[in-house]
Amino acid sequence: MINKLLECIRYLNRQRNLKVKPFKLAIKLAWLNRKKKVRTIFHPDEYHSVAILMNDQGIGDAIVTSYLIKSLRENGLKVYVIVEKRIAFLFEHFISVDGVLFYDRKKSIKQLKEQLQSTRIDVAIDLVDKGHNSVRRCQIIQAISPLHTIGFNQEKYKLYDTSISYHEYTSHVSTRSQKILQLMNIQSEPIQYYINIPTDNEQFVRNFIKPILESNRKIIIFNPYGSNEARSFSNYQIDKTLSFLSQYDDCTTIVVGEPNKISHIEAKKNIIINPLPSFFDTVALVKYSTLVISVDTSIVHIASIYNIRMICVYNNRIIDKQFINNFVWGPNYSNAIQIFTNDNLGTGLGDPIANLDMSIMLEQLKLEIKNYK
Repeated sequence: MINKLLECIRYLNRQRNLKVKPFKLAIKLAWLNRKKKVRTIFHPDEYHSVAILMNDQGIGDAIVTSYLIKSLRENGLKVYVIVEKRIAFLFEHFISVDGVLFYDRKKSIKQLKEQLQSTRIDVAIDLVDKGHNSVRRCQIIQAISPLHTIGFNQEKYKLYDTSISYHEYTSHVSTRSQKILQLMNIQSEPIQYYINIPTDNEQFVRNFIKPILESNRKIIIFNPYGSNEARSFSNYQIDKTLSFLSQYDDCTTIVVGEPNKISHIEAKKNIIINPLPSFFDTVALVKYSTLVISVDTSIVHIASIYNIRMICVYNNRIIDKQFINNFVWGPNYSNAIQIFTNDNLGTGLGDPIANLDMSIMLEQLKLEIKNYK
């Protein structure tokens, strides 16, 4: 009886917090915006430096944003990125920028201010709509104190001097970068991501795959795990896929992913569990592959850089209750085939990929491999 009562109380508290949270967020945002009385006027010809807010974002976000970064730098602007340390390694050589500013949500915002003492930021760019991390982003904007701030759907908040109205719920996320370039009077080139594989990593991978290529075998990359369980294949699906691929003696399949996630997968005939630990090694493996099989992760965007034939599985998740992830974060190139789950739950997590009928993917795989012969 007591346990049921406690469970009921916990449930009621969760429901209360869910209802109160939006009000708390609104109050905090209003408080942060209170000092800004007037929005500044946009003068693109007068700006020399840009900071892109990338805190709370991952590897895939960084790769897609490389298009905007390269375009801005080619037009004479110094580009800085504000990132958490978990993805900062990407901006050492992989994605070229003029500077990296570290943000640690566990530490005081003063840490970011200290990094800015000798750096002047003219324009801050926030590519994300209002959400659960809006307070952090507003604190960062205040710390930067730019001449002008550009955001999306932020017309209520004066910290954002220019708010781009954007409700393209099925357009690829890179369209936002194009909107920024248009605003800054920069000609928008065809969307392409720009990365640099470190020379040592690429050479190491070339040596690793040399025996495979010399035996005229094609390389297939299989990436079974996403950032959460809903976006990942089940153990059964992984085994089913690898058993299917193992029958092709003219192909070698390399399973990639975080080492702690893929270490339990058993190698089979013609199957290699990637022993190379670096993310950059994985990028190089994708570059030299013939086919990529992946769930919705950064691997999708890496494959697009090299126009690799790809089969990718997306799970119908909805971002912020309105943006359709299948399109917003889709592969965005013609050489990719998307397979969608069919539960259509319409949630932020999306359908469990574990429910996907694998015969759909295996039939598509059979066609792809047949075309290579």
